[in-house]
Amino acid sequence: MKMKVDLHLHTNKSDGRASVHDMIDAAEKRGLDAIAITDHGPGHGSGITERQARQTRDEVALLQPSYRVKVLVGIEAEILPTGEVYLADRDELDLVLASYHAAPSEEAYYRAVFRAMEDPRVDVLAHHAWIAGTQFGFIREHEERLVRLLRDNGKAIEINAKHCLPAWDFLVMCRDAGVKYTIGSDAHRVTDVGSVAWANNTARHIFKDQGLFLP
Repeated sequence: MKMKVDLHLHTNKSDGRASVHDMIDAAEKRGLDAIAITDHGPGHGSGITERQARQTRDEVALLQPSYRVKVLVGIEAEILPTGEVYLADRDELDLVLASYHAAPSEEAYYRAVFRAMEDPRVDVLAHHAWIAGTQFGFIREHEERLVRLLRDNGKAIEINAKHCLPAWDFLVMCRDAGVKYTIGSDAHRVTDVGSVAWANNTARHIFKDQGLFLP
């Protein structure tokens, strides 16, 4: 049986609207097998510090015995224009998503993401091809290079249900290269926890439910 997961959730510690406890409770009630609390990290306008992420870890450790759903604690780290990933320490985190929210152009986005995917602290590239509320087109040369970087550096690609990204053709390239994937709702409120139907359907059609990445 395929696991029911949602590995991209935000709480009111960053720009979410609900507590860690409420998000876990919602996941449990919806029958999810695993979730990841991944509040925005430093460098994002609503980001938390690594110290706050560790506090989330401690909170989850207290709550976990009362729930069946497996709760991972991670962070959505910001990719800077230079391609550096704004993250001091990931030692105590289960999962690091990386995303670039403020790229001024497609070319700037790709330059930064190419470098970020070489960072050994990163596990997953989140909502690829989303820039400040817009989606950009399929640039095959850049996409092919990115797939190679994901594959060669052992990174997974997120199938993001909120933004319906990445593009179908890009995900097919990832599948053919053996790149693993994660499923995420990018939920910022309780009502959206586990809202991953689009991502699950996409994974089923492209990846045939094979290659799910789970720390």
